[in-house]
Amino acid sequence: MNLTERLERAEGEMIWTLTQSPRAVVQSLGISGQRIGKGVVVVLSNDSIDFWSRAYGFGFDRPIDSALIGEILDVARAGNGRVLNFHLPPQVLPANWAEICAEHGIVAGGTWVKAVRAAAPVDPVRTDLRVDVIRPEDAAAWSAVQLEVFGLPEDQLDVLTGFVHAPNVTAYGAWDGDTLVATGGLVIGDEVGECVSGATLPAYRGRGAQTAILARRAEDAYAAGCRWVVSETGKPGPGEHNSSLANMERVGFKVAYDRPIYRWKA
Repeated sequence: MNLTERLERAEGEMIWTLTQSPRAVVQSLGISGQRIGKGVVVVLSNDSIDFWSRAYGFGFDRPIDSALIGEILDVARAGNGRVLNFHLPPQVLPANWAEICAEHGIVAGGTWVKAVRAAAPVDPVRTDLRVDVIRPEDAAAWSAVQLEVFGLPEDQLDVLTGFVHAPNVTAYGAWDGDTLVATGGLVIGDEVGECVSGATLPAYRGRGAQTAILARRAEDAYAAGCRWVVSETGKPGPGEHNSSLANMERVGFKVAYDRPIYRWKA
């Protein structure tokens, strides 16, 4: 298994954890999922931001063709999905991908960058904030920080809070005294530590919170036996600055590849 495949499967398994959310969350958000070969499809029929319904890990054990895309979309339709976001690295896209997209009504969206570093000790990061693993009773506050930072609707609170309690997930925070001001998450699987959910309240930016949380997650992934640590963020346009990517690079991450997101709408 090459590194790209391993990273894509790790991210797919991270999203698969949504299917293991508490029953009340599964029911309220209409979460369903299905594995097709080694790929995963996760559908949220009640996702108000159309963000979480995704297809991952395809094109490695079976070439992508119109028939496979049809199978994947059948899962989305069966789960009453309004959209499905295809996360497919460029390496797996066939020469006739544009024709397949036109046939199934799939359009290109934004582009993410996948950044990776070897799991290894990390140089200390200075911050005046306290960084640690959150307690179970902090889960709602952890989720609320992300709602505020990303401007998410209240229904996303269940998604994020459920994620905190999913298997192989560790949630982190940075505190200014007793106030939780920044968040991050780490999902471990198949020798990969996936860094997600990075957010800092505007008033507390510039104090090293995200760099410190990234460093802590990289250290913990290394201690847990991971070989790689990975994260992703939106690709900055020409002349633009992406602070999330800059934080990753400070901790030794390097961009491995760009990955456009393709979207189907019912």
